[in-house]
Order: sequence, then structure tokens, then C-alpha cells
Amino acid sequence: MSKLQKNINQIEDKWLEKLFTYTRILFSKSNITSHDHLHHKRVWNYCKEILNALESEILIEKDLIESLIIATFFHDTGLTITVNENHGFKSRMLCENYFNENNIEKPVNFEQILDAIEKHDNKNYTEKQSPTSLLTILCTADDMDAFGRIGVIRYSEIYLLRGLPLHKLPDTVIENIDKRFGNFKQNYQFLPDLFTKYKSEYLITREFYEELKKELS
Repeated sequence: MSKLQKNINQIEDKWLEKLFTYTRILFSKSNITSHDHLHHKRVWNYCKEILNALESEILIEKDLIESLIIATFFHDTGLTITVNENHGFKSRMLCENYFNENNIEKPVNFEQILDAIEKHDNKNYTEKQSPTSLLTILCTADDMDAFGRIGVIRYSEIYLLRGLPLHKLPDTVIENIDKRFGNFKQNYQFLPDLFTKYKSEYLITREFYEELKKELS
């Protein structure tokens, strides 16, 4: 077992069950399955996939793994308060409340974790950071859950919940997913196996909405 995997296992032993349970209970009070506790678990799995791909390039610090699992399981919790695209600040508040109300010791880089949670919903990617940064890994892992067949369903639910007319859905999704893929490409094209795998997934979603656009026109 690699050192990275040992560190991931230790961090998961410390955090995974309690964070997964928290998000499951939180989202049980809302009706937004596209961004529920299972979405957060999938994003965590994507984070691990990115970390494993990066392992040959850099040393992955244990603090980064811990920061990622916390940021991942809180990044979309704000959607239980508002379905607005700009929900990151609400997610940040819920994370702060979780630690304060449960008297949980905060990691040394807690402010960085909160910033990543708040900024993850900026899909214009105006804040450029290293491919190995907390924010970049979190944003990209979140984007990866928009790719593939599950992305087709997730896009439909969230945009229709936000009141988007059906005839506008294809163009809106295509514009959004192209931004997400552009971010993924910019940051991780240098990891060929990861890039090739998720380029194929991206195309599944994009091609579905291209066909839907034809049917709606």
C-alpha cells in the first residue's frame, strides 16, 4: 500500500462516516437529489482519483487530504438553504457552524478550507491556482460529476429547479459544461489517463444535450 493510500485511509477513518452522515441528514430535509450526500461522496471519490493521478508528480501532504475531505462534504450544503448558483457562502456558513456547534477542533488551515467551499461555485474560474491546490482539486472533482450519464440527469434537475424553461436547457448546459471541461483541460491535460477518461465522459453529456436541442427546435 502506498503512503498516499495509507494517509487517505487514516483521514477517511477520522472524517468520512461523520461527514457523510451529516450531509445525509442535512439533505434528507430537502428535495435536491442531484446535489445530495451521494453527490458529495462521488466528488470525494473524484478527489481521490485526482490525488492518485498527481502522486507521481508531487508529494501529497496529509493536510491537503484532510482539507479536501472537509471541503468536499460541505461544498454544496448551502443548496439546502438556496438553490441559487451562488450558494458557496451558505455552504461556508454551514461548515463553520458544524465545527463550532460540535466543538470540533479546526484544522490549522481552516480558513483556506472555508475559502475553497465559498469559491467552488465560481464556474467562470476567475481565480487561477495551481493544479495541486485545494480549490482547483475541489472545483475539478465537482465538475467531473457533471460529466457522463449522471451529469445528464443532474443538469436537468438543478436547472429545472431553478426555473429554467426547457427550451433553454440544452444551450445553458452546453455553455456550462464547456466551461467545466475547459477548466479540467487547463489543469489536468498533463495527466493523460485521467484526461482521456473524463474527456469521454464530458462528451457523453454534451452530445446528449446537442441531440436534445435538435429535438426541441
